[in-house]
Amino acid sequence: MTVRRITTDRLDLITATAQHLLVAQQDMSKLGRLLGADVATGWPPQFLDEAALRHTLDQLHRGADQIGWWMRYVVLRRGPNDRPVIIGSAGYKGAPQAGVLELGYGIVEEYRNRGFATEVTRALVDWGFDHDEVTEVVAETLPELGASIRVLEKAGFAPAGDGGEPGTVRYAKARAVWQAEGPMSRRVPRLTPPGKDIAVAGIPPIARAVFERFLAEPLRDADSLRAEMRAHVERIEAAAAENPYVDDVLARDIARICEGLLDAVIDSTPEWTRLQIQAAARYFATEEDGDSDLSIGGLDEDAAVANAVAQHLGRGDLLSDLL
Repeated sequence: MTVRRITTDRLDLITATAQHLLVAQQDMSKLGRLLGADVATGWPPQFLDEAALRHTLDQLHRGADQIGWWMRYVVLRRGPNDRPVIIGSAGYKGAPQAGVLELGYGIVEEYRNRGFATEVTRALVDWGFDHDEVTEVVAETLPELGASIRVLEKAGFAPAGDGGEPGTVRYAKARAVWQAEGPMSRRVPRLTPPGKDIAVAGIPPIARAVFERFLAEPLRDADSLRAEMRAHVERIEAAAAENPYVDDVLARDIARICEGLLDAVIDSTPEWTRLQIQAAARYFATEEDGDSDLSIGGLDEDAAVANAVAQHLGRGDLLSDLL
C-alpha cells in the first residue's frame, strides 16, 4: 500500500491528484481513460458532487504533503467483460488531527451489497493506522442509513456519540482494536524475493535474452510503467475489435499480474526485485520480444514471463490460468 495506491483483494484505491479532479470536472470518460478503467453507470456515488471535487482540489493545492489524505477513486480490477471499472470514491477528510483520522466512502448503487464498501473501509483503516501518529479512525453517517452503519460495524467500528454535523452519528475504531485484529491478514500478500543472485526460473528460452536486456535497464517510475502497459492493452483491444484472433483477454490478464506486482512494492523492496518486475512489465508492453502480440499465440511468452516473475517473488496468487 502506498500514498498513490491502496490495493485489496478486488480493488485499487487510486489517489485523486489535481489532474484527476480537473479532468473529472470536465468529462468522467476522460478520467476513465486516464485511470485505465471504465466508469460505472450511475456515476457519481452519493455525496460526490462538484462542490466536493472543488473542495478536494483546493486542499491538494495546499502542498504535496496533502497527497494521500483526501479522495481516492475505487477501481474494481475485474469488472464486466474482465475490464477495470471505477465504482466509487473513498478516502479521508484531511490528515489526522490530534491523532484522529476521519474516513468516508461512496459506492455507486449498481455495485452495492457486494462487500466492496467493507473492503474499502478496512483498507483505509489499515493505511491510516500504518502512520504512527494515528490513534483513532472515525467515520460519520446518518442514523437512518442502516447499510452504512452495518459496513462500519463489520469493519470493527463502535458507536461514539453524535457526529460533527447536525443529525449525524459518529463511529470510531481505536488503534488497540485494530492491532488486536491482526490487520496483516487483510493486506495484499507481500513479495518474498529470493537472493539477488538467484535467477528467475521459468522464463521461456526464446524470451530470456530480451528479458535480460530489460533487467539491465535503469529503474523507472512505477506509474510510467503502468501507463505504458495500459496503452499497450488499449492497442490490443482496438486490434481485437477488428480481428477475433487477437487475445485481448489474455492481454488484460498479463497487465493484471504486472500491476499486482507493482502494487506490492514497498519502501524496503530491493532494487533487483523492482527491476525484475519492471522487466516483466516491459516485456509485455514491447513488440521487441519476437512474435507480434497481435498474432495468434503472440502473448503466450509475455504471459509466461509475467507468471515466472510472480512465482519467483512468492506471488503465486497472481498467476494467470489462461495459458
